[in-house]
Amino acid sequence: MQITIDFNAEEIVGKLTEFGQVQLPQAAATALNQTAFEMRRAYQQEAKNVFKDPVPFTLNAFLYRKATPETLETVVFIRDDAPKGNPPSQYLAPHIYGGGAYRTRFQKGLSRTPDPSPLGMGSSILAPNRVMVPTQSPRGVRFTGRGNMSPGQYEQILSYLQDTDSTRTARTGRRTARKAGTAYFYMNQTMVDERRNLRNRQPGIFMRQGGKLPLMRVMTEARVPTFNKTFQFFDIGETTANYFFPQFLSKQKFL
Repeated sequence: MQITIDFNAEEIVGKLTEFGQVQLPQAAATALNQTAFEMRRAYQQEAKNVFKDPVPFTLNAFLYRKATPETLETVVFIRDDAPKGNPPSQYLAPHIYGGGAYRTRFQKGLSRTPDPSPLGMGSSILAPNRVMVPTQSPRGVRFTGRGNMSPGQYEQILSYLQDTDSTRTARTGRRTARKAGTAYFYMNQTMVDERRNLRNRQPGIFMRQGGKLPLMRVMTEARVPTFNKTFQFFDIGETTANYFFPQFLSKQKFL
């Protein structure tokens, strides 16, 4: 994801003297960096317009490399690393190009976790075209101030389900569940169909606190959602660059 700015200096600032031509690389580099800063602000505003209450990590994911007089190029880009989370360049890509939602590190972890129930026939908890979505009920789900499931609970669920020493299915949970604390269980479609008291008939992840009933649904399996191109990364970049760069370059001092 990169925007290129081509310019004719004389069209912007008029005919340059010989000394002005010497000054041009520094002036152009300054104007490019000022433009990149404005592009970054435009992307942050677009994120606020497109997404509901985006987290600071998303808003701060728009970065740029500065131009120099020797290298008249500045690159505005979306951060592509996240040591403890999901790379913004990947989870924003479906909103820029369209397509299926990015499957988070949590979803990928469930895809690598075998269904512990004999009824699972050796398959993983999640198929490639499925995701686990937190329920909107306050029972069992720890929400952040923005209404999302807390990162700590995601980690707790995945750790518990991947722990081969823990009880990971509701079928065996009643007999061997931990006596204290919170236990999480996965219920596949066959197990859900066997329980007539469940209103939601989709597979999901349930929790039990202190080894006591009832099970509380905290996540429900669903199809991977598909997004349209709602984040106009390239259009906003080109429009912002074409608007600001001539202004910033024309304000530079040429002798």
